[in-house]
Amino acid sequence: MLTDEKSEIRELALRRIMKSRKQKRTSSVRSFCVPLINFEATSYIDMIDWQKTPITEPPIVMDIDDDTFLTMIWEEDTPRLDFARYPYHTQSVERHIKLVTEASQVVCGPEKRDGFIRARLESRSKMPKLDTKAHHL
Repeated sequence: MLTDEKSEIRELALRRIMKSRKQKRTSSVRSFCVPLINFEATSYIDMIDWQKTPITEPPIVMDIDDDTFLTMIWEEDTPRLDFARYPYHTQSVERHIKLVTEASQVVCGPEKRDGFIRARLESRSKMPKLDTKAHHL
C-alpha cells in the first residue's frame, strides 16, 4: 500500500503504520493469525476487515522515520522504497519450505503440523553429520 499509485491509499497505509507505532509494545513475540479474506472485494485494500484485524507495524519499515513517510505520501510520483537486501533464496530456506509443504500434505491443523515439523527437525538433528563423500563409504 505504501507504494501504490494513488496517494489516498498511500495515506491510508501511513495512518495504519502510525497507529501501530503508537500502540503499546509487548516484549513477547506476537503469534501470526491469518485474517479472514473477503473474496468479493473490489480492491486489494478491502480484502481484509481492518477494524477486526490487529494491526502491527511491518518489521521491514521499522527503520523508516515518520518524516520520511510523510514525504513519501505527498510525492507526485510513486515512491520507491530501498529496503535492506536479505538472502532469501538459500538452500536452507528451500529445505524449510519443502518441510512445511510436506507437513501440510500429511497432517491437518496447525498444532499437528507444528508437531510434525518439530519432530522431523529433531530427528534430523540426531542424524550423524557427514562432511564429504568419503565418510559415506
